[in-house]
Amino acid sequence: MKEAIKIAEEILDRTLNGNVKIKEYCTLNPELFEEIKSIDYAKFRKELQYSLTDLQNRASNSGFYCIIIYLDDGPIAFDYGYNDSSEKNVFFSDSAATMIERKGIGRILSILELLYLYENGYKFVRFTTEELDEMGRPLREIWEKQGYRVEKRYPDGGVDMMLEINPSIVAERIKNNLR
Repeated sequence: MKEAIKIAEEILDRTLNGNVKIKEYCTLNPELFEEIKSIDYAKFRKELQYSLTDLQNRASNSGFYCIIIYLDDGPIAFDYGYNDSSEKNVFFSDSAATMIERKGIGRILSILELLYLYENGYKFVRFTTEELDEMGRPLREIWEKQGYRVEKRYPDGGVDMMLEINPSIVAERIKNNLR
């Protein structure tokens, strides 16, 4: 994982023209909450934003894992999740956001999370997204192109997506994105 993070930092250094650091966290502290909040509140509609209590409840789940990407010492992206209590060996990827879009940051977060999950014995990753986001992007379709399958659809446009984590998926993602 450390080698993949180093490679990802080098890629993003070049792409973003700055000093990128990627850090992993397994517990929530006040500083981490503030970093997540600074991105969460800027990128998500009010109904999708988490309060401190919401995030503390999520972070209290076993297996909490968070990745933060920093550009020139300021947080610009996060991805976090935890064990899915309804199924063994399933990680629920709860929330991810990036302040800078179309520069590969989200893709790198996804790859690093997948590698972490593989190295820690998870068999599946699950998350809930929307058919379309507020900018009209077809989120379900984007994730399906990456191998995720629809598990459940909700009347409000929400969609549960799942991906089986296996060596070939992880190797393919790393090969195609972390060179």
